[in-house]
Amino acid sequence: MKIELTARHYEVPDRVKKYVDDEVTKLEKIHSKIVNCRVILDRSKEGEMAEINLHISGRDFVISETSDDIIKSIDLAVAKMERQLKRFKGKRYSNARAINSRENL
Repeated sequence: MKIELTARHYEVPDRVKKYVDDEVTKLEKIHSKIVNCRVILDRSKEGEMAEINLHISGRDFVISETSDDIIKSIDLAVAKMERQLKRFKGKRYSNARAINSRENL
């Protein structure tokens, strides 16, 4: 998986870059066919935002979370993305099983 990190309105410290890389690679354990991942970190008056864009063979997932701390925003965004990937994987494979069981009848 290719990971792209973009920061808007500030320079990202190395520890945050490493943290983003560690957290995003955890998503590969849930779905192994992730093509690329773009992480956008932004600082504004409202707080610090983390946005994760994932591309999985024909499907795009976009999650955005804002909080007062960038690490907290990253954690919230990754947790939300994990839930979305699990739901997507469950629906995809449950449909395939249903079609296969109908064909066997």
